[in-house]
Amino acid sequence: MSKLIRIQGWALLAVLSCAPLVQAQGTNPANPETGEQPVAPYTPPLPAGSTSPLALGTGGEVQTGPDDRPLSGVQGQSTGPNLGAGNFLVPSFTALSQMATGSSASGFSQPIDFNYLLGTLDLNRASERSDLLLHYTGGGMFSTYLNSAVQELEFTYGLKWQRWSLLVGDDVSFLSESPFGFGGIGALDLLSPDSPFGPGGFLSSILGPNQTIPTIMVPRLSNTAVTQIEYKVSPRSSWTAAGSYGTLDFLGARYINSAETLFQTGYNYSVSPLSTIAVIYRFDDFRFPYLTQGIENHVVELGYGRNVTGRLSWHVAAGPSVIMLRGPLTGYANQFSWALDSSLDYRMDRTSLLISYDHLVTGGSGVLTGAQTGQVQATMQRKLSAKWQGSVSLGYASNGGFVPPSAGLAKMDYNSWYAVVRADHQFRPGTALFVSYEAQLQAINSAVCGSPNCGTSGVAHEFSVGFNFGLRPISLP
Repeated sequence: MSKLIRIQGWALLAVLSCAPLVQAQGTNPANPETGEQPVAPYTPPLPAGSTSPLALGTGGEVQTGPDDRPLSGVQGQSTGPNLGAGNFLVPSFTALSQMATGSSASGFSQPIDFNYLLGTLDLNRASERSDLLLHYTGGGMFSTYLNSAVQELEFTYGLKWQRWSLLVGDDVSFLSESPFGFGGIGALDLLSPDSPFGPGGFLSSILGPNQTIPTIMVPRLSNTAVTQIEYKVSPRSSWTAAGSYGTLDFLGARYINSAETLFQTGYNYSVSPLSTIAVIYRFDDFRFPYLTQGIENHVVELGYGRNVTGRLSWHVAAGPSVIMLRGPLTGYANQFSWALDSSLDYRMDRTSLLISYDHLVTGGSGVLTGAQTGQVQATMQRKLSAKWQGSVSLGYASNGGFVPPSAGLAKMDYNSWYAVVRADHQFRPGTALFVSYEAQLQAINSAVCGSPNCGTSGVAHEFSVGFNFGLRPISLP
């Protein structure tokens, strides 16, 4: 908890340091004829699924440019960052009421209400040599079942000089439930659909502790720290090296805490202005406090990415995987498998589509001591009219535990999915009333289950009504 407070403290200091700059925007010289101070035109927040978080055009339109994120890097691919420097601060607030029923796996079987009060702050400061992206959501969940804080902070800071680039970032959250299908709306990011950063995060989906096995509601602290360097070998090629350290700690429950150390390096080559290929090597090391258990994973992938600025971005990286099991819970053996990391981001005039699929080794979501995980998530948004927008979100994950052959036990498999339908009525840019429905399933296939973490299979139904109120963006000089 102290680490979470320290990280949030640094974020608040960064925001407060921008306050004098915000005040300075009102010190422009007055009109010599009228004596009135000039008033900056109102620019609304970028629409959900915006092509970029970096800059707004003078008329509120999004200015986009080629995506320069390396395919072998730790950042998620996008349809392209904006051209030039952009600086803004966007605060917003969300109130959500929810009725849930039906899932003993989530810890309740009778109808129960949940209420969320949240505030969100999006910050971008960019120049020709550096950029800072920050997204923070904080507030609380209140119900007769459990009261809990909701905290999530994600930021990245990039610095460029000559041929070298440095990236540092962190993603930390304190939640009472899994972010996989969170809050009856599919994900915490979707609580604020008009965020200028759109759905999804700044970092790759393969980073950080995996939580695709839903558990009962219990506080959990997740944190992932990332650093990356990039060297431009030539105008068409680059080399990257990155490392991350992630932890998942459950507070007050008998789940399995885990820690993951990752190292990744790769070489990128641009075969055309729109297409890039890459060779990637990744090493994962999983450890479990209080358990004499370790898992190491070596992956070699070939990647291909294609980007049409402002319209299409997709990539796929796949290759063999060698899993080294080291401990009495999994046995001592080497297993051969495969790894895949892929995503598709497609933007049309009225519709946006975001799909990702990953096959990888994970820490087991607090239920297993390591797992072979396959996960797919998809979100489609469509503007139905000038005031109405609809969206559909789907997610599916399978987690297979590592069981030593000598144990004589059946393999533990967890299959989970969620589906969300949502409608938003917009009153003005950034302010909307929304209703949603989510169905969520956790199914367990196991012949033997002696652990208290197993739970039972069940389907939860969650009906939600919420209101988003977005303040006007604050332009920073």
